[in-house]
Amino acid sequence: MTAQEVKFSNFYESTLNGILASGATSMTLTAAPTSDGTSSIAAPYYLVIDPDNASNREVVLVTAASGTTVSAMTRDVEGRHTTDPTHTSGTVVRMAVVKEMFEDLHDRVDAISTVANAAIPVADIQDDDTFAIATATDVASSESIKAYVDTQVATKPSIGLIIALG
Repeated sequence: MTAQEVKFSNFYESTLNGILASGATSMTLTAAPTSDGTSSIAAPYYLVIDPDNASNREVVLVTAASGTTVSAMTRDVEGRHTTDPTHTSGTVVRMAVVKEMFEDLHDRVDAISTVANAAIPVADIQDDDTFAIATATDVASSESIKAYVDTQVATKPSIGLIIALG
């Protein structure tokens, strides 16, 4: 999959407004996917065509759309069919949770993790015993934490008393 952010819509369901022929990469729906019933969502997003028919079900990735017109989509992203199925006018189209959404999310997390790890090479991580600066590359050792607490306790006798009585 791809490290892309796909859009979601709760309870979106529509039907095809015309035949979706095998190999076609555009379609017209009877209702546009919306986030709240009125505001259209932008591509990319996944739709399931004929979701209740196990033999003809097809997951598509919509990459360009405006209103009810899907102008670009990748057909059969799950690879269920040897050739794209033909769907008749009136076939149900639903936005449902599909595994590709999670794969895209994992790809995005992996990409962020790779960038974050590359940004801070392990060789650059240092022990900061002075607590002079607070940067992402400074890691306090247990010895420096103890030394810091000991200093704070020594300068504040009431804290030392509470800790000693603790």
